Formats: sequence, structure tokens, C-alpha cells
Amino acid sequence: MDDAKARNQIHEHADAVVRGDMDTVVADFSDELRPQVPELAKALPQPVNQAEVQSIESGDEDATATIRYVGESSEATIRTRWREIDGRPLIVHAEPVG
Repeated sequence: MDDAKARNQIHEHADAVVRGDMDTVVADFSDELRPQVPELAKALPQPVNQAEVQSIESGDEDATATIRYVGESSEATIRTRWREIDGRPLIVHAEPVG
């Protein structure tokens, strides 16, 4: 996996969550994972005011990112695994941390 491409996509994803740009957010998920997006969204503060990419670990096949989302009265950290599919990094696994 192209490390720079993955890092850029992960940061763009976090920014899209803060903007509330759900079309972009959903497009970052693999086809298999898209049906789970509404359930994952329930784990996030509403609204999300800030996103901080805490870590990105890149490997040959995929990258794992930990992103902390902050709202007015709560926060959530989500770990995502990204894999290049059809030339674009996409989320293939996501889970709340903690």
C-alpha cells in the first residue's frame, strides 16, 4: 500500500467527518462495509467538532489508523483498517476503541 496515499486519504476522511460530508465519508468504506456505516456513526459524538488522527501504521497490504473524534460533550476513538481497492485506499474494517 502506498503510505503517502493512505495517509492523505485517512486525513481527508477525518476532515469529511468533521464537515458532516456523509457522501465522502461513505465513499471511503468498502462495498462490504457500507451497510455498517449507520451503526458506526452512532458511536460518534453528535456533532463532531474535531477529529485527530492519533496514529497510522502502514504495512505492505494495508494501513491501520486510530482517529479520535471530539464533540461538545463526548468523544470517541475509532480504529480503521484501510486497503487499496481499485487503486484507492478504502476502509475494510472499523471498530470503536475502548
